[in-house]
Amino acid sequence: MSKSKTSRSQLTKRILIGVAIALVLVYIVFLFITTNFLGNNNIVTETAYRSKAYDIVESRCMIARGEEYLKSDASGVMVYDVSDGDKVTGDGVVATAYASQEDVAAVQQIEDLDAQIAYLEMLNEVNSSANVGIDTINSQINERLTAVLKAVNAREFDNISAPEENLLTSILRKQILTGEQGNISEKINDLKSQRAAVSAGSPVGTVKAGSAGYFVSKVDGYENTFDITKLDEITVEDIENAAPAEIDPDAYIGKIITEVNWFLLCPVTADEATALSHADANIKIRLPSAVDGEIPAKILYVNNYADSDKAVAVLQCNYMNDALSKLRKENVEIIVNEYEGLKLSKSALHDDDITYTVKDDQGNETEKTERVQGVYVEYGTELVFKQVAILYSGDDYIICNEEPDDGVLLNGSTVSLYDKVVVEGGDLFNGKIIQ
Repeated sequence: MSKSKTSRSQLTKRILIGVAIALVLVYIVFLFITTNFLGNNNIVTETAYRSKAYDIVESRCMIARGEEYLKSDASGVMVYDVSDGDKVTGDGVVATAYASQEDVAAVQQIEDLDAQIAYLEMLNEVNSSANVGIDTINSQINERLTAVLKAVNAREFDNISAPEENLLTSILRKQILTGEQGNISEKINDLKSQRAAVSAGSPVGTVKAGSAGYFVSKVDGYENTFDITKLDEITVEDIENAAPAEIDPDAYIGKIITEVNWFLLCPVTADEATALSHADANIKIRLPSAVDGEIPAKILYVNNYADSDKAVAVLQCNYMNDALSKLRKENVEIIVNEYEGLKLSKSALHDDDITYTVKDDQGNETEKTERVQGVYVEYGTELVFKQVAILYSGDDYIICNEEPDDGVLLNGSTVSLYDKVVVEGGDLFNGKIIQ
């Protein structure tokens, strides 16, 4: 090989090496610029929304109430005049006795016909006295349909009957106005004729409550198990050993809950008892099988015993409905503490320096820098580091205080509602330029 060919070969190698080095340098510069000035496409953010978190104690509780058995001296077929959970007075009639089942069926038929007649007469009167157009009725139907759908979506099934009745009323009014229901007066007269043709026997007896309170149609034998005047003495063993008395359910037509307040006897651990002892007396509880959502309650006693890892929390409640009136053994969630703030993923948390200004007694200002915990937030085309005040820490998320007390934030700035908070991304720092 000639000397000139060797020189050209070496020159070519040098050029290729130089080009390769230049390309590497260009790539390094590109990465530096895109990472620190043009942004990082790998940054992932989440929006800060308000949310709630809870410290909850769960227990399998017993329900204790002031209860009296309700007997009846009347014979015949009993018809209840009130529903479970309804309030009654001492001389209020809770049941009526009839001679036969046929008499009961006739009475129920008359009640149904009376209700239909009253309802149609109300509709007829409203349509006759009010000058309402179809457009107004259509608008009303849409509004009331929306109310029903909202109740369904919110699972407020206990409160859905009123919106449903309002919607049905509006639909019937439209049908009457448009003639789809025919002559409403003829329907009323027809129902009145049916009602006149039904004959029912007279009652053969009645049953009065005897005591004011809430009526319940069933008894379970636990009515006198616990003395509600000595609930501060209840032990876990008392609850575990509780058994129903041997009674004949047919001997009673129900019972009266005589006290407004009723009680939940909740076995808990010693640690849970300590938490409840330090909680506010007024709390909220959840009884999922009986009530949608939360109801108010009060921590009445926490019966703690030395050298025992068990305790009893006694809660007082005065909320009442049909389902609650029948509870005896139930799973309860006791909300010890409630936290409301901005919910963020734990992956958003970082430590960074914050510079702030302090004044001495003479008014002289000094800048200080301190490392704090916070999050990076997208602000225009850059990242801004914001200190956070954590109210609650879950497995993979935190609840942050939107308005911490004075002195908590070093520079007075924290994460805000709807902030875009970085949860993934490399080389994060305050002031970083992003795309």
